[in-house]
Amino acid sequence: DIEVEPLTEAVENTELEDEDSQVIIEDEDFEGINPSDKPQTGNNELNIVNAPMNIKGHWDDYYLEIIGLIGVFVYALNFYTGKSINNRLANAWFDHHKKLLSDSFYIVGDDGVSKEVSEGVLVKESENKFVIWCTGRLGCEGIKIEIKLLRRQDLISVLSQIFKPQSDTITVTVYLAPDDMDSVVLAVMPRKGIKRLQQEVQDLSHFATEKKVDKFDLPSQLGVLSEFSEVSNEFLSVPVCKTISENIDVFDSIHFSDYYTGFKISQESQAETERPKPVKRMIFNFVIPGFGKRTKSTIMETTEPLMKMVVHMMAGSPSSSSARRTRTRPRNTGSRLRKTS
Repeated sequence: DIEVEPLTEAVENTELEDEDSQVIIEDEDFEGINPSDKPQTGNNELNIVNAPMNIKGHWDDYYLEIIGLIGVFVYALNFYTGKSINNRLANAWFDHHKKLLSDSFYIVGDDGVSKEVSEGVLVKESENKFVIWCTGRLGCEGIKIEIKLLRRQDLISVLSQIFKPQSDTITVTVYLAPDDMDSVVLAVMPRKGIKRLQQEVQDLSHFATEKKVDKFDLPSQLGVLSEFSEVSNEFLSVPVCKTISENIDVFDSIHFSDYYTGFKISQESQAETERPKPVKRMIFNFVIPGFGKRTKSTIMETTEPLMKMVVHMMAGSPSSSSARRTRTRPRNTGSRLRKTS
């Protein structure tokens, strides 16, 4: 038989009531714990152990960083090298042609900024473009010489030069007063691009027609666009044609116009902007031979004969009376356009 002993001890329970929950604390949960005992406090700070550095890594783990540093170094080296080459070439051209310009103009190298007239200033518009302003000569208001060099300071341009070679160029723009030249449209340029320019340039499209090169004694790779044969004969004299032929590797083009407005403007753009006002200009374009591979300062001296030709053609432009006599001859579209404009 199983004897059931009567319950001799009562379990004392302590109840804590709360609004949301009821917690029952029993004495059996705290057996062996003296309430008077305090918890022991020890050193709970985090101990950092100095582990040895792993110096057994391979350079292969940092190839991206190495390539990036090499790229930055090469770009910076090319920038300063190309910048110094362009500065040296531009100054070499100016130094070599300064005497010729000084003999032809009263002021050579005006900066156009200072209130007082300055001389001998080579204006640097960018790392590869330099400008020389000259004034003080009868027959023109002044000239602007633009030395447009290759972007040697740009690494991407240097790499593209390998696949598509280009050349340094010299552009001379002569600004003529309204009474200095009358009714002249003439262009001499490479034959391979003459059709395209005749379609894109306003005055050449309206006034000029292609002439035979044989009678001017010019190289066969050049073409002539002119409005009147009489005017072209006066400009393209024997000394001028001889200079062009002897320096054909430096000569690029010439463009004379008393109605120069630049390239054609589309009808949509012309409705938004005003039509350019015609001006009188003589524009000469020369190239430095070598496609940028020859960077010695002496290469900039190759344009001296053509710069003498510029001065000669400025002084020997047709007179206004001669131009007016040729203007009386019948001319189709060009004459009508000039009368109505």
